[in-house]
Amino acid sequence: MPRPHRLAASTLGLLLISGCAVGPNFHRPAAPVVTRYTPEPLAPRTAEAPVRGGGAQTFVDGMDIPGQWWTLFHSPALNALVERGLAANADLAAAKAALRVARETLYAQRGAFLPSLDAEYNITRQKASDTPAPPLANNNNLFTLQTAQLTVSYTPDVFGGIRRQTETVAAQADAQKFETEAAYLTLTSNLVSTAIQEASVR
Repeated sequence: MPRPHRLAASTLGLLLISGCAVGPNFHRPAAPVVTRYTPEPLAPRTAEAPVRGGGAQTFVDGMDIPGQWWTLFHSPALNALVERGLAANADLAAAKAALRVARETLYAQRGAFLPSLDAEYNITRQKASDTPAPPLANNNNLFTLQTAQLTVSYTPDVFGGIRRQTETVAAQADAQKFETEAAYLTLTSNLVSTAIQEASVR
């Protein structure tokens, strides 16, 4: 095969290889088609109670709930209780720390797509011995040796291994994000429900 043809064939082969990736291409599955969390539709209104604040409540479908949903009760004591709980809970602090670690790991993994640069500079002060060897040409036994080194390395992601690793780390960061949100919701809902139960007993 002539040399130009071999070069063209090698280039084509590299292009075909670069289009391949390690492992299958994952796609996010479609969300389930549901309109409610209960088997049967909820009533549009709740029952009324002959007590203070016992009026019927209505359910609004599709209404956006704020992140600090407990503030809708307009209770300063409840707000202060939840704020103290969020500030002092060890599980929530651990979940936030794990989320920071997962995000920093993702940032570091994305750096694998970029070239790596390493610079080094050394200075050495030496003295030539008069006994085994003559002094330097300038008749000075002391001299300074300066060494500079620059290293640039790059790993091309030919088979998509780095891309797959980045996708895995990104998925782990997303999972940790949802775990942190779950810890936040669990803590706040437990605090509010317990406070309401304690208030109703009194």
